[in-house]
Parts: sequence; C-alpha cells; structure tokens
Amino acid sequence: IRLLLMDLHISSTTMADEKEPDEKEQQLREKIASQKTHMANLPTLQSIVDETGFTSPATKARAQLIKELSDNEEQLDCWNLSGWRVAAVVRLQDELHPPLDSEDCPVCLETIKHVNYRTISRLFCCGGFICRQCSDCKIDTKKMLIKCPLCRENIPHTYDHEKIRSMVLGHSNKGKAWAQTQIGIWYLGEESGSNFFAFDEEKGLQFLKQATDQRDSDALLEMALTYSGKTMKRDESKYMYYLKEAADLGHPGAQRMLGLAYESSNDEKTRLHYITLAASQGDAVACYTLGAYFMCAECGLTKSLILAKHYSDKSLGLEDDEESNLVSFSACDFSCALLALDIERYKGIVEIPGHSPIPKALFWARKSLELANDSFPYGTIQLISDV
Repeated sequence: IRLLLMDLHISSTTMADEKEPDEKEQQLREKIASQKTHMANLPTLQSIVDETGFTSPATKARAQLIKELSDNEEQLDCWNLSGWRVAAVVRLQDELHPPLDSEDCPVCLETIKHVNYRTISRLFCCGGFICRQCSDCKIDTKKMLIKCPLCRENIPHTYDHEKIRSMVLGHSNKGKAWAQTQIGIWYLGEESGSNFFAFDEEKGLQFLKQATDQRDSDALLEMALTYSGKTMKRDESKYMYYLKEAADLGHPGAQRMLGLAYESSNDEKTRLHYITLAASQGDAVACYTLGAYFMCAECGLTKSLILAKHYSDKSLGLEDDEESNLVSFSACDFSCALLALDIERYKGIVEIPGHSPIPKALFWARKSLELANDSFPYGTIQLISDV
C-alpha cells in the first residue's frame, strides 16, 4: 500500500507541477525563449570560428551567449527533472510521518524541520541550541561564540572535558534526551576513555535506551549502529528497526543508511525514497549516490547527465578521510558529466579560451585519482586518456 501511495502521489504531483509552474520557473522559461529568439538570428559558433578563429572577441562573445542559455536550460531541467520528484517524495514522507520535533532557531528564527545533530549546534551550558547555519556563520567569520547567545554563560572550551561532562550530566539527570544520547555515545564511542568516560557497554546502552524511549532521532540512530556490529554482535532486525525509526523522524544520516541498506533487496522504490529524502537535506553521501543513479539509470530513473552533474557537485565538499574513496568516484562522475555536457553545448568545439571544459574536467579527474584508496574509477582513467 505504501509503495502504491508513492506512485499515486508522485504521479498526481507531476501533473500538478506541469500545470502550475511557479513564478521563478515561468520567468526562467520566458528568459530562455528570449535568448533562443535572439540567438536564432546570429551566425553559428562554427561559422564564426571558421572566419575569425578560436580566440577572437566575436567567438568568445558567441560562446558566452551559448553558455548563458545552456546554464539557464540546465537550471530549468534540474527543476523539471528533479525538483518536482524531490518535492513529491518529501511531501509523501511528511504525510506518512508528520514532523514531530520542528522548532525555530532562537537566533535567526528560521524553522528547523527536524532537530538533530546534523541540523543544530547544541549549547551545553543551558541545553539550548542554534541552527547549524548560524553556528557555521560564526565559524566562517571567525567570530567564535564565547558567551551563549541564549543564557549568556561562558561556553566551555572544547578541551575542557570536565566542565562539559558536568554540564551534560546535569541535563541528563533532568531527563533531557539529547544529553542522555551524548552520554551514551561517550560510554560506547571512540571518544571514550580519558576524555569523558571509560568504556562501559551496559551504561552506554542504558543511557541510549532512555533517550530512544523519548524517540530522540540521534539516539535511535546510535542504537541502530550498536546493532550493526559496531559495538555488539550484529542483529539485522533490531538494526533495521532503529534505523527506520530514526529515518522516519527525519534524520538524514539514518535516511541515507536505510536507503543503502535496501541495495541488497529488490525494493528499488523504497531505496530511492530514502536516498532522495537524505539528499534533499544535503547529505553529501546521498547526493553522490543519487548522482550515480542518474549517471547509470538505476532505480528506475532515466539517465540524465545534467542531474548526475548536479548531485555529484553537491558531494564534492566531503573532506573526511574515510569518505575520500567516495569523493573519488563522485569527482569522476562530475568530470565525465561536465565534459560530455560542454562538448554537446559547444558542438564539439572545446578550444575556446575561457569556455573549454577540459581544464575543469581534468582537474576533477586528477582529483579523483588522488583520492582513490581501494580502486581507481575506470571512467577517470578513460577520460584523462581521451583528453
């Protein structure tokens, strides 16, 4: 029934979106139509190149017009080919599992749809939080928080483990799920030992259980990981149970892991559903996965170099050493899609300074080889060889 609802919901949303394009989409369509009308009366790029050469101002001006039109067409394709589908998946998920923990950031007042460690920065002093965007803004501008923006207490230094431990324990004793989750992680995780608590599986699970009873999504994900073989012997049924609970509460990490867990089954719709949800929240691994699906036409998706490039681009910012092999494959997909699209864009003319896709494609192809750990993406080696 749930899969049938997915099909019906996406189909009805597709028809609605086709009938009622929003204002921005309509403006973009009008702009593209105007650009095409203007360029229809101009000489072709090939004729200008034949007459004036690759480096002439006339060639560069014509190439710039082609770039602007193609960029707009790609943006429209992203809206049409992916935007409606993502919106339909998110709406369906919200209907099946309405958000239960939405709150407003006390600084910017933006609504945080799902409160978890991926979307907020917790303030241990008072137990409040600010959204991840406000926290990142402070880091980007080098205006590190010294006093809590909510209670005005001094924020403990990252290395002041004793003070942090005391604060979190105080909140845990008051029954705060986020604090119980944090203590459970300290007892079970890699941060255990001299910094916070000595490893204690029983106590760690006890604190996580208290938090999962309150349906804390971070705790549910951590509990799933304990049953994945990370801490205890793998228990597939419990792993999937806790993972799905966290995913349906909107945790992007759990949604991505749940989607990938379905790769071994034939349930492509559920796999794509949760991968799409995670990608819609900016999960970089999910974005890479979705890009790979579009590159190879998997999970019932139509092959699209535009969307492969779009989603691969979103996953290139991963800097974790453990994810370097994934970024390697993502960089490969991005460079291949970029080169193919720009060759089509300029009708095979790739020698125009400032408009050649080769330098950028080669940069990411070489980056792909640098980051590869276990194996080299064949597409990267082939691309470098061909170019």
